[in-house]
Amino acid sequence: MNYPSKNIFPLVTTIFWSKMKKTSFQETATFPGKPPQFAADCWFNDDACILDMDYFVKTITGIKAKGVRPDLIGSIIAHYASKWLPDLSGDAAVDKGITNFEESPESVTASWMKKRFFVETLVGILPPEKDSIPCNFLLRLLRTANMVAVEPTYRAELERRISWQLDQASLKELMIPSFSHTCGTLLDVELVTRLVKRFVELEDITKSGAALIKVSKLVDCYLAETAVDSNLSLSEFVSLAAALPSHARAIDDGLYRAIDTFLKVSLICIA
Repeated sequence: MNYPSKNIFPLVTTIFWSKMKKTSFQETATFPGKPPQFAADCWFNDDACILDMDYFVKTITGIKAKGVRPDLIGSIIAHYASKWLPDLSGDAAVDKGITNFEESPESVTASWMKKRFFVETLVGILPPEKDSIPCNFLLRLLRTANMVAVEPTYRAELERRISWQLDQASLKELMIPSFSHTCGTLLDVELVTRLVKRFVELEDITKSGAALIKVSKLVDCYLAETAVDSNLSLSEFVSLAAALPSHARAIDDGLYRAIDTFLKVSLICIA
């Protein structure tokens, strides 16, 4: 791909900015009942997904400087990322209309290195504001980040952001496989334990009891899923279950089901 002249970056940024102002003004009337990100995705699908990564980063930097809403910028980044790495879309039927890394004729190593650079670059341009990026997208991004072994600083940043809005996570996206050769479990239980502990440590956690209850239900469902893994140790199970404060669970039914599953699997292994 030929790189566009850097002299046209300001022009492209101005064009995108003018479109975003028009979109923000018309989104309610044009897309009734749709979230603000919907309108941005519609025009950006055609205008930005063909851009080279370096070009895209400079364009995003330019529209950030124009004061574009963080949620719109987050939507643009997520949409762009999902086009180049379909696994980030969360949709098995996602359109693969542009050449992505999976379709590249390069060697496996070259493709892996490109993915790593791509993910690290994405993390570096994410808006800092809470809720500017959906939690489930961040979880998919973390899954890919762990798979391609990004630098620890990028992984830590993703974990921090996910913990910040863990109450918005789905069980499906939280079930991230373990890519470590030293981990015996199929799922990365230690990762989820870190996310939950960090969520609980947040200063504003006492202000939102509803968020804590959501996370407690999510944890109990996750425990029930991972309890079927015979390689899950008692210490790992207890560590995750105890990561929540005692008042987090309105009822303990979900935890009891997870314990029951864990004990049954353990007895089968002993037998």
